[in-house]
Amino acid sequence: MTRVELPFPVPLHDCFTNVKGRGRVPTPRYKAYGREAWAVIAQQRPNKLKGQVSVYVRLVAPDKRARDADNLGKCILDTLKANGLIEDDSNHFVRKLSFEWAEDGPGCVVLIQQTEQGIAA
Repeated sequence: MTRVELPFPVPLHDCFTNVKGRGRVPTPRYKAYGREAWAVIAQQRPNKLKGQVSVYVRLVAPDKRARDADNLGKCILDTLKANGLIEDDSNHFVRKLSFEWAEDGPGCVVLIQQTEQGIAA
């Protein structure tokens, strides 16, 4: 199992923007998150997993606003993939994805577990 703490993720609507002639491109906020997440992950030196995995995400909101965990999942899974913690974020590799909200602690804690014979633990 791999455990990694990440900064609180960027919601999906702030990850990409439309640019004429280029299509969907990452926003400056999403790029900044990627750089910050890379630095945080490098300090933790987590294990990288190959093959099918199950991903558990524990989130602590930075304020009292209502939020949707599923809108944060794209940023989290893209970050795990970009940093080599998982092979890919498609359904062929991420076989189970679950979220939990907590009242205190780090903004985002991710547990990644290898699955056995294609069955997520």
